Amino acid sequence: MALENENTEKNENTEAPKIGSKGVSRRGFLKKSVGLGVGAAGAALLGIEMPGDSGKAYGITEHDTFPVEMNSEYKRYDQRGNVFFRGYGGEKQIMPMLNEYLGKKMGVIPTTGGEGFGQLEFALRGAAWSVEDDINDYHAPGYAGLGLYKWEGAISPNKYQFSSPDEASKILKKASLFLGADKVGIAPYDDRWIYSYSIVTPDLNKTEGQKLDHKNSASPDMVFQETKFPFTPTNVLVFVLEMDFDAINAAPGILEHAAVGNEYSDMGNIAHKVASFIRLCGYNAIPCGNDTGLSVPMAIHAGLGELSRIGILVTPDYGPRVRLCKVITDLPMTPDKPITFGVKEFCTTCMKCADACPKQAISREKEPSFDKATISTSAGVKRWSLNCEKCISNWAELGSDCAVCIATCPYNKHKEWQHDLARVGTQTPAKSLLRYFDELFGYGKIDTVQKTKEFWNKKS
Repeated sequence: MALENENTEKNENTEAPKIGSKGVSRRGFLKKSVGLGVGAAGAALLGIEMPGDSGKAYGITEHDTFPVEMNSEYKRYDQRGNVFFRGYGGEKQIMPMLNEYLGKKMGVIPTTGGEGFGQLEFALRGAAWSVEDDINDYHAPGYAGLGLYKWEGAISPNKYQFSSPDEASKILKKASLFLGADKVGIAPYDDRWIYSYSIVTPDLNKTEGQKLDHKNSASPDMVFQETKFPFTPTNVLVFVLEMDFDAINAAPGILEHAAVGNEYSDMGNIAHKVASFIRLCGYNAIPCGNDTGLSVPMAIHAGLGELSRIGILVTPDYGPRVRLCKVITDLPMTPDKPITFGVKEFCTTCMKCADACPKQAISREKEPSFDKATISTSAGVKRWSLNCEKCISNWAELGSDCAVCIATCPYNKHKEWQHDLARVGTQTPAKSLLRYFDELFGYGKIDTVQKTKEFWNKKS
């Protein structure tokens, strides 16, 4: 992820081409794009090695080391710094926004969002979140050990003897895909990604003999403790779950939040099943969602994607339209290698997510840096820092999360040739044009009313 050469930057055409009778015609634009980018895409599709490419298809490069620059200021993340737990802990700036968001999400506070925020959408969202809310007791902010994420489970006394770590990796990946994951990668266990302090759910769930209703209101009654495991972990299986394309594109309407909830409900299901498989093979396993450790660096370490301007994972197959969960285990396996495929280079010139963000929570700096946006931001990581306080203020207004950044991202596509072109084009002089190429094809437009109608009218 080297920085761009200054002379290269000056030679790039960074202005948007004008589409129309006085500028570049649609056909002319396509011809120009073909000359700069499609040839590269075609070369990758045919397996031809390109400059800057290791020979992997679609411009993907593997790395032997973690591909995000870090410095000595980095420390393990303390979960008490999470914006949700700052609100639950009674922080005056965050608590009112969190109460408003949760009140609207649970129907205690009415919303007035208009079309896209109607009864059908609320009903679908409630159904999508029902496993997460009813069985996992709303683990989503990062409560460990709830529902399907319980750490306890029967372990077979007959330990299965895999012929090698390679075989174990192959079998666990096959089992994970069979049990519902869309993609799976294996990361070596790394203390850096484990929370230094985590929420203690048994204490959280009881206060003066009553169950703490942490789903509906921010509460200061929380207990954290140093994160420790009952065994010595060796690897982490990380799972990618694709969110529904059409529902996400209805952002920031309630359908988008239904797509999120659907995968939150599936996260616990998949992590629980894979952990059970590992235990039945005779090894220790802990199923995790947002709890216990940072999912994004684990997913990067597992070769599943790259860090983006949005601050979340962008995958080669689904872009940022994913949710992550993981299983921490002592099963010996061969880890995957981290990858890059031009996301950082693309994000330096695109800015589409930053332009679309309703609260301007996404950095507009050209290059990533070690700057921190808020006290919830980890120090010592070179990236674009998201302002989570601005972000959650928008959640409070909507009574839903937003995901406009995900919906507008040019990597948010079905797996098709335009997606492959965008990915490979980031390694060519065409990268400054890719945002406009994306918009020419009509991707990433925010129109909640129209996209909600299209969702309900689209044939299954």
